[in-house]
Amino acid sequence: MTKIRTFAGFLIVGILVYSGLWYTSSFQARKDTEAMFSSWRDKGLKVEHGKVKLSGFPYRIVITVDGLQVRTRGPGLNVGAENIMLVSHLWTPGHWVADATNVSVRAADDAVSATDGSMRGSYRIHEDGKAVIVLDSGDMSDFSLLKAPGVTGPKLLKNWQLFLRSDPTHHEPESGLYEDRFLDFKLVVDTGATELEASGGIMGPVIRDWTQTSLGAWRDAGGLLELDAVKLVTGGGRLGGNASLTLDDKFRPLGSATLKLVGPEVIAAEIKAIGLPDVAKALARAGDEELSAMLQMGVLTLEGQQVTALKPLLDD
Repeated sequence: MTKIRTFAGFLIVGILVYSGLWYTSSFQARKDTEAMFSSWRDKGLKVEHGKVKLSGFPYRIVITVDGLQVRTRGPGLNVGAENIMLVSHLWTPGHWVADATNVSVRAADDAVSATDGSMRGSYRIHEDGKAVIVLDSGDMSDFSLLKAPGVTGPKLLKNWQLFLRSDPTHHEPESGLYEDRFLDFKLVVDTGATELEASGGIMGPVIRDWTQTSLGAWRDAGGLLELDAVKLVTGGGRLGGNASLTLDDKFRPLGSATLKLVGPEVIAAEIKAIGLPDVAKALARAGDEELSAMLQMGVLTLEGQQVTALKPLLDD
């Protein structure tokens, strides 16, 4: 009987301790979520949301945010969701998974626009202190790419995934010279007939909006978009390569790229279909070989031959 009482006593104490830890951690998680939204506002973002609710006891920590809307003051980014549920556990404080419903995304002055009935995400802090975010669609049947370069109407995808790795401690160096990326990314898109994969990173000060002020500050501080690897596969054709890009004084792409082409006719047809006929003609003439491309003075050249004019990323 004494042993049973002792065991029962330890069990009760254990339950009380666990309950105390759960409520302490959960209330802190909700407080941190609200503080995160406040910090976004301090950085110039417009953030609106409904109630931030806590649930999940005893196994999970669940933070639910109703009616979240996050947008930049300019036309850089506008993300909204009817509901977002963030889930973690007491024993995995640095790892959260998210489910969002009725998501809408508009980016880069509405150059990219998409909607999704259900979107999934994962957020994990690794040992090096960097945060890794993975996003994909919970159900591809209700995902629609409404607008993107080369896309003029709603388009269904077979699959897509976006990986982001950022450094929360990223700050402006005293020397003004940025040597580290503030963001690494990898994008995978599969339309069923065409596969696109791009990975790279962005150096320079953090881009907070799609405006001349923000993009100009990024450019003037030595901002650089590095595409470590780009791969486009369709039919029997394949286009791969890498590039380093920034912006000129008129906000046109500036930089260089190295490309490797296999099956030029197939790739040219795909490039033409997304609205780049001059580039398609140049690639069709190139043949199966490694190509050098330059983007400067508002012109794209391929192997020293002018191909097409480049438009500014921002309207006047």
